[in-house]
Amino acid sequence: MKKRLLLLSTVILGFLPAVEAQQMGKKASLNEDGTISVETALLPASETNPGRTQVADLIFKYGQPAHPNFKNTRGTTLADLDGDGVDEILYGIWNTLYAIKGDGTLLWEKDVSGTITLPPTAMDMDGDGMVEIVLNTGGVPNAGRVYLMDNNGDDLPGWPLNFMEHWMINAPAVADVDDDGNLDIVTGERVTSTQGFIHALKMDGTPINANWPVEIAATPAFTPSIADVDNDGNTDVVIAASSGGMYIFDNQGQVFPGFPVVDANVKYSYQSPILADLDGDEDLEIIGSNHGDAPGFYVMEHDGSYKAGWPIATAGWTYSPPTVLDVDEDGTFEIYMSDRITSNDGSPLPTVYGLTPDGNNLPDFPIEKYGGTEGVLSIADVNDDGVLEIIFPSIMTDADGDGYIHAYSLDGSGEVDGFPLRPRGFTFLNGAVLGDVDNDGMLDLTANSYTQLFGAGVDSTFVNVYNLNVPYNPATIKRNGYKGDNSRDGFVEVEDVLGIADNASGMNIMVSPNPSEGILNLSVSSNLENATLKMYSTDGKLVFSEERNFAVNASSTYDFKNLTAGLYFIQISNGNSTLTAKWLKQ
Repeated sequence: MKKRLLLLSTVILGFLPAVEAQQMGKKASLNEDGTISVETALLPASETNPGRTQVADLIFKYGQPAHPNFKNTRGTTLADLDGDGVDEILYGIWNTLYAIKGDGTLLWEKDVSGTITLPPTAMDMDGDGMVEIVLNTGGVPNAGRVYLMDNNGDDLPGWPLNFMEHWMINAPAVADVDDDGNLDIVTGERVTSTQGFIHALKMDGTPINANWPVEIAATPAFTPSIADVDNDGNTDVVIAASSGGMYIFDNQGQVFPGFPVVDANVKYSYQSPILADLDGDEDLEIIGSNHGDAPGFYVMEHDGSYKAGWPIATAGWTYSPPTVLDVDEDGTFEIYMSDRITSNDGSPLPTVYGLTPDGNNLPDFPIEKYGGTEGVLSIADVNDDGVLEIIFPSIMTDADGDGYIHAYSLDGSGEVDGFPLRPRGFTFLNGAVLGDVDNDGMLDLTANSYTQLFGAGVDSTFVNVYNLNVPYNPATIKRNGYKGDNSRDGFVEVEDVLGIADNASGMNIMVSPNPSEGILNLSVSSNLENATLKMYSTDGKLVFSEERNFAVNASSTYDFKNLTAGLYFIQISNGNSTLTAKWLKQ
């Protein structure tokens, strides 16, 4: 009898892994027309374990019916709309833009024409200290607009703009394109699959000059990226046509020599690139991914050639936008990309890549896991351990229809405690933004999700806000949301190390206390006469300026209690020497 029981136990235990392996989830993919396909997929037991989801507390979940065909991509936007020093959440659902406070209540909502599919851009466009909101809409049937709103959601004079009801595709980007000191709006118009236009618009709704808009040979493929690519002192616009190649336009609307770069095997959609100087030559490289018959990751020079070591082929398509950051502050960028690749048997595969400027794998990369991703990659310290994590969504839901927000440490130690978070529905093509939306001094994570039922029920979309139960420190949030910040311009620079700005002279700025609640003392290590002190917020806004003389090691006290909490950059220059430092306002 004893022998028989042992045999029976062996049989039962032998079947358990097979039973667990048969748990079924869903895997999403994006079609070229912007709709989503879903198929059934096997899930390993690790993907259905609820025990790893209890460290973070769900503060609130805000939901509304979603468009049955077109779902939100690339996440939400955090911005301080009412000037109280606390971010609100901006999220478009179908044809309504919602401004949601950190307790889940509505600050306001605004109906718009067309369907909202990407997060709004939020910047102080006119320098009045309050945020303006730029929003694109589109959809089928076409009813697209470009909106420019104030912080209350009211249209500014002359807006929205209507370009023959065309789909204003992808998100708008904001930068000073014509170098006149004012921010402009760059956005794409889809006319047909073989024709599109790129608009560069002033705040009054007029083109920045008579050469805009510019025409491209297919649908605008992604949110434009904007910077001085060739280091000639003028700002440029990088955009691709979906099947018509990569373009660079100068601010006079003239296409760069050798562009567009067209390869019949290469297509672009949704993978908005980053612009950064990877090799220290003061020119910028274009860093991104593509699909088509030759899918992969690329780094392209401004003459249209690929940088040595690139492109890097992937096994299949990816709509991944990259994230670029000088993680260890050594003056060299690290590049992060992702892949949708997902096995059929539940085994882990390379999903998130960390790459050097030469295209080599960083230590501890790629991250291998089950369930690919082609969403937004944010970088922050989410568990307050002094090590940065990369935060990303999944293409999967589990058997209960819950999705995933992952956070893996950049030091190779794997997924951090408390993750993955498990919002309702797909997080596919989206991601997370970090902040303190409920103003309790603790770090919050905001992620959107949605259901995809294909007519079997009413689809819903959700804003999910989690308290990560660690102190909020904005200095540890390095790349936050779609394209890294709310301008969506895609331009990344190496940050100056605190207190070190002129390595040749050895001069520096001393800032204390740092961080502080507003009172800070500044001193410099050398005499600087006829100098200008300037302070900038992280979105490039000048918040303070004065001209004065600085005596060596003489401390000056400033009261900046009126400034919003966050990271600020301090610059002192006399024309010959320029010093910079960072200061954190609590």
